[in-house]
Amino acid sequence: MNIRSSLLGTALAAALPLSALACGPDFPAELLRDRAWTLDKLPEGAFVFEAAHLVPVPAFKAVDDVEEYVDGQSRSLRERIERDWFGVQYERVAAARAANDAAAAYVAANGLPEEARRYLAGTVAWAKHDVAEAQRRFQGVLELPAGERARYGLWAQYMLAKIADHDAPALHAALREEVAKGASDPYGLAVASLGEDARQRLQAGDDAAAIALYAQQAAAGSRSGRDSLLQIARATIKDPTRLDRAVRDDLGQRLMTAYLYTRSGELIDNEIDGESAPAEVAKSKAANDARMQRFLDAVTHAGIDKVAGADRVAALAYRSGKYDLAAQLAQKDTSGLAWWVRAKLALRAGKADEAAQAYAQAAKAFPANEEWGENRDAGEFGPETIKPQCRIEGERGTLALSRGEYLAAMEHLYNAASLYWPDAAYVAERVLNVDELKSFVDAHAGKPAAKPAAAEGEGGYGNPAEPASALRTLLARRLLRAERYDDALAYFDDAELKKKALAYVDARRAAGSGDRIEQAKAWYAAARSARFDGIDLIGYELDPDYQIYAGSFDLGGGWNDADAVAAANATITPGSPPPARKDIVVPKTLAGPDEAARIAASRAQPLERFHYRYNAVDFATKSADLLPPRTQAFAAVLCHATAWLIDRDPPVAGKLYARYLKQGAYVPWGADFGRTCPEPDFAAAAARLHAERVAWWKHTIRRSAPYAAIGLILLVAGLWWKWGRRRAQGNQA
Repeated sequence: MNIRSSLLGTALAAALPLSALACGPDFPAELLRDRAWTLDKLPEGAFVFEAAHLVPVPAFKAVDDVEEYVDGQSRSLRERIERDWFGVQYERVAAARAANDAAAAYVAANGLPEEARRYLAGTVAWAKHDVAEAQRRFQGVLELPAGERARYGLWAQYMLAKIADHDAPALHAALREEVAKGASDPYGLAVASLGEDARQRLQAGDDAAAIALYAQQAAAGSRSGRDSLLQIARATIKDPTRLDRAVRDDLGQRLMTAYLYTRSGELIDNEIDGESAPAEVAKSKAANDARMQRFLDAVTHAGIDKVAGADRVAALAYRSGKYDLAAQLAQKDTSGLAWWVRAKLALRAGKADEAAQAYAQAAKAFPANEEWGENRDAGEFGPETIKPQCRIEGERGTLALSRGEYLAAMEHLYNAASLYWPDAAYVAERVLNVDELKSFVDAHAGKPAAKPAAAEGEGGYGNPAEPASALRTLLARRLLRAERYDDALAYFDDAELKKKALAYVDARRAAGSGDRIEQAKAWYAAARSARFDGIDLIGYELDPDYQIYAGSFDLGGGWNDADAVAAANATITPGSPPPARKDIVVPKTLAGPDEAARIAASRAQPLERFHYRYNAVDFATKSADLLPPRTQAFAAVLCHATAWLIDRDPPVAGKLYARYLKQGAYVPWGADFGRTCPEPDFAAAAARLHAERVAWWKHTIRRSAPYAAIGLILLVAGLWWKWGRRRAQGNQA
């Protein structure tokens, strides 16, 4: 193999993929990437959440199944219930349901409780469209004593309501009352009955009554109820007369507000897309704005004080650009959302102090476990789960950072770290200095005890389930990079990782003592540790190493800087060095007064992708500096260092190889230099160094012997002369 060609002409085939935010898995949302957008934009709500909170939760819940209706629409759930009831006798249930008529079903169910025999016979009659027989059989179930119809009593009552269509609401109400009093309802019939009653009301044109019933169904956890409310809202917004009726009813008004607050994008013409002409886009937007304005006018027609759900309407007005109306409505409510709108309005007015106070009120007002679901309007963020309190803490951190309140920013972003870990990591790794971070960790994450399991929506790819542990490990790596070894070891909580960290520390310390070969051996050990464990020991959580993604993705420094993004996604041609990497560019606005200086001070050295590999090469070079050049160890150390960058940075690898050619001795494996490398023979290097020292002394003695003899003669002569002179002086005295 031509070694020069191998080093300088190899494409970077082994380099890990570069990825912009649009590629790869779902990266966590980052609030700090576009701070102006973050602080100005109010996230869109989630219809699923809003629909489930229009009315109080009823005394019964929807079943945990795809569908809560009966009569063939959820057969899998029905089968699970009946198998649980009857065990090995379930085959009789199946046989009864397969019978040709009610009488045969009753016979096939022999051996089962009487309520089961009567109910199953009724289901067969219903399936055969024998309504009268079905009604007689179901009524027979209800004629049994209460203790003998504990399983199928509600089922029979539900089916009788289906048969007696005009009496269904009363029968359903009685059914729900029984469930509310404690009757077992594994099939979710109480919730299903709400949907049946709502459907009847909707068909009769009574939207208000239908919405009230579907809202109860949705509050009980029914997906069907939520979907029904969504369909009503979609139809209502297209019908001015129907919309006018809806806004005159408080619940109808709140439903339409929820729809527009969470799904305003549905008002845009379906034909509009990224290829539409500007005139068509403008026309669609104008029509959308007109529909939104008509709704807001209708809602506020009776006066601001009459608005139902003022906080939601305020949020809708804010998102629609109606800031004056948003301000009026937000003042009428003290909910978390109302305070959130006030914070946004204060920021738009340049009142940062007022905004900070409003954010604090909003954070307190929202329940910690409230979750809206996926943000459908996340912009450049990528997928984002909205937990209001968490998002507000993230925005508080963004605001504090822009004001130079770095520790406050760290506290708020740490509180939001379960969803916005990259933002917390940025402040921890790049903005705070090491001592500030250490003090913060000691105060907020001082103990390695594991945090309770993350709630739904927390953790996930790039977001740690235990932010405290992640922050402690980030600090540990910073301390190792700063060569504060004793401090660093205290923050590695994982036993295996701590063992690796201790090996690295031992090697770094050993490199400062002992003879040359011992130091060289220690530097090489430190180099291998940095190369193979470096991402976990001294790697950056974010740019340039991206330990957050185990180094698998490179999102590039510079954030939204166009040059940095282009460099991160550039195709590296064979034989060329990687493009010059650009560090994070602090925005010109909404940045702390000395944030840029702090970023510069915490920059990776060197600023290269996988910077710890370059550290490893530096350590290996120090090892080579201490070894006799004409030894196998010298060549082997440089061979390994070359291997670590041969496919990443050919020019640097080429310099290492050039040094070997210039100073090293021939080795049999030299043809595969940087590809196949044996371990250094430090014992042989020590023997060689000893032999060289002995040879040097022998050579020095041989060359200096004549001069030493002359010097000795002159010394003896001088001493003789001096002795003779003293003796002569003594005789004169």
